[in-house]
Amino acid sequence: MLTVKGRRGAGRRGEAGFSLIELMVALGVTLVIMVIATRLLAMSMFVRQRENQRSEAVADVQRALQSMSREISNAGLGMKNNGLVASDSNDISIRIRSNLNAFCGAGAPCDADTDDPGEDIVFTLINNTTGGGEDNQRLITRQDVNNSNAISALANRIDMLTYDYIDVSGNTTGDPGEAQKVKIAVTVTLPAVGSEGQAGYQPPSQMQLISEAVLRNLLLDK
Repeated sequence: MLTVKGRRGAGRRGEAGFSLIELMVALGVTLVIMVIATRLLAMSMFVRQRENQRSEAVADVQRALQSMSREISNAGLGMKNNGLVASDSNDISIRIRSNLNAFCGAGAPCDADTDDPGEDIVFTLINNTTGGGEDNQRLITRQDVNNSNAISALANRIDMLTYDYIDVSGNTTGDPGEAQKVKIAVTVTLPAVGSEGQAGYQPPSQMQLISEAVLRNLLLDK
């Protein structure tokens, strides 16, 4: 009988719960895991936010560059020069003319001037100060001189827009009237994501997109 009671007592002692030290160790390990998981989650969210910013900015600028390149390439259509208005074209602004109605066919109207809407266009970078504080932005705009100077925004959040004029020899020229090709460069700054020193912090970064428009209608009528 004594032997049986001793075994039952030993069994009950073996079923005792965690000690206070074991519980504290378990809680400490759990806390460390939660902190690491939180930092990894924050890092993942900030990286995703930065990539979303980058994708939106690239898509916005690409649309603007495609539109600008298409119209600049048509400069000089139906004219005897390259279509660039040298007096109004420089490294931050460009004015182009083209005669979109120069060629008649199938009863289509035609003329010999550049006075119709869409035939005298200015692309430039302007400061939009209609908002306050951080709402102020720099915009790439398209101004239609023959359509009551109507202005439309092609892209926003732009830091820099520059034009280089390339002549037939492939050299940069200061005279837009001699250009055979126009190089367009757009710079965008992506703002910081998160706070410096915080997990996953993404510092500000710049990216530049470049497009070249060949003036394929240069001296078309000569």
